[in-house]
Amino acid sequence: MTGYFGKILAAAVLILAVSATPSFANNLSVTNVTLGTRDPNAHTVVVTFNVSWQNSWRNKINYDAAWLTVRLINSAASPTDAVLCPITATGLNPAGTSVGTGSNLQIYVPQDAAGAFLQPANPGFIGNVNTQNVQLTVNYQSCGFTDSDQIYASVFGLEMVFIPQGSFYAGDYNASVASLNSGSADSTPWHITSENPIPVTNAASGAYYYVSANNPGEFASGAGFTIPAAFPKGYNAFYVMKYEINEGEWAQFVNSLPAAARINRDLSDNNHKNSTNVIARNTISCAGTPLLCSTQRPGRAVGYLSWMDLAAFLDWDALRPMTELEFEKMSRGPLVPVPGEYIWGNQTIAPAVAISGTTEDGTETITAPANANANYGDTIFTGGDSSLGAGYNQGPLRGGIFAGTNSTRTAAGASFYGVMDLGGNLKERVVTIGNASGLAFTGTDGNGALDTTAGFEGNADVAGWPGMDQGTPANGVDGAAGSGFRGGSWSDGANYLRTSDRAEAARTDTAALNNYGGRGVRTYDGS
Repeated sequence: MTGYFGKILAAAVLILAVSATPSFANNLSVTNVTLGTRDPNAHTVVVTFNVSWQNSWRNKINYDAAWLTVRLINSAASPTDAVLCPITATGLNPAGTSVGTGSNLQIYVPQDAAGAFLQPANPGFIGNVNTQNVQLTVNYQSCGFTDSDQIYASVFGLEMVFIPQGSFYAGDYNASVASLNSGSADSTPWHITSENPIPVTNAASGAYYYVSANNPGEFASGAGFTIPAAFPKGYNAFYVMKYEINEGEWAQFVNSLPAAARINRDLSDNNHKNSTNVIARNTISCAGTPLLCSTQRPGRAVGYLSWMDLAAFLDWDALRPMTELEFEKMSRGPLVPVPGEYIWGNQTIAPAVAISGTTEDGTETITAPANANANYGDTIFTGGDSSLGAGYNQGPLRGGIFAGTNSTRTAAGASFYGVMDLGGNLKERVVTIGNASGLAFTGTDGNGALDTTAGFEGNADVAGWPGMDQGTPANGVDGAAGSGFRGGSWSDGANYLRTSDRAEAARTDTAALNNYGGRGVRTYDGS
């Protein structure tokens, strides 16, 4: 997560950026944002900045990337009412972009031009990325600014992982609760080989058979229905956040919103943790007029997210929710399922117990047990922040804490493609296949803007997203119909962490509890 500001005065027109101290999310940093060359005829301006992150890679299968979005702010209005502005050209290394001084990098701008992926260009372990003077050109007129406006700029970044197109399995031979089967008498997992419609039937064998966990409103086992072609099944390529949303990213998101919208996204209010104190290791505190949110631990995964909160964050950053089939794809990859396996491909699991040091500054590690690879089971931690009081000794950890330079997939608790913390830490909110509301989802990416309807400010406003108010669409996503959970959390038993466990896959819940988190994905529209 990054949102950094740099200062420069462009010639002949008041377009500037304001300086601020860099902050860090996991390993990604964006610094020294400046506004440079402008074209008053085309109404465009070049945004220049530095980007760095660690342990980047590209192999023959997939790669990581930084998703970068640019916002402009009219200083005559609220200084935190930031507007996402489109990149002026799309495709691979389009005109008006530059990867800067770094080597073996490329920029990919999707067709909606909402942002850009900075990513390794060629296979081979890349290691640490540190590139100066990255450039993106944006059209300031298209996001509401004129040549005479005084404008500030910011860049927000998230670490992502590319999930390639390809077939995969969903289910694990009925070894997990409500694992998907090939028939009423056939526990073979679903084999998903395209994005074509999936006819779910009550056949005894050789078809797609739905196994229900009997959540309220969920299809019954053996129900007949069709998963539409437009529903993202995980076969097509997409990007996913490498880590769960963390506290630093959340605070920056809220503080960028108009004052009225911030109130609905306040994790300190009585719809969330109802306190500005640290509870369940959540250090978010919001206060003042206008509301400002802060965090003591920016790299820690953020709990207390409702479905409405998650949808708002994803819409704001031009991402979208992931489906539960995409969850299984990013977890297992193309491999044949192992019965009862966890995200890292086997049944080897051990809960974190002890944290290094006495202060968790983003460099902390798990010191015991030596084979710890997940956060689950209501563990009471020792070390780290636990000495600060009861609010610090149970809850989520920082993203990627189990991974080291030489970690195996099992030791890191990593998915097949290198996605972190999909099992444990915080529940992963997903779009379910288990009811009609979920199946209506078509995978539209967020548009970078949120609802402005009075009383519903700050809600996601993308048509077709789960939870969209069907009676009054202008209210945006104000419910959770069609959503569910996968992957388990710090307070769950190990069974919930299994790749194919669907005990809560169709569990609709509008609450914002201490073990509820999430991450987003973005459809890949290249070739």
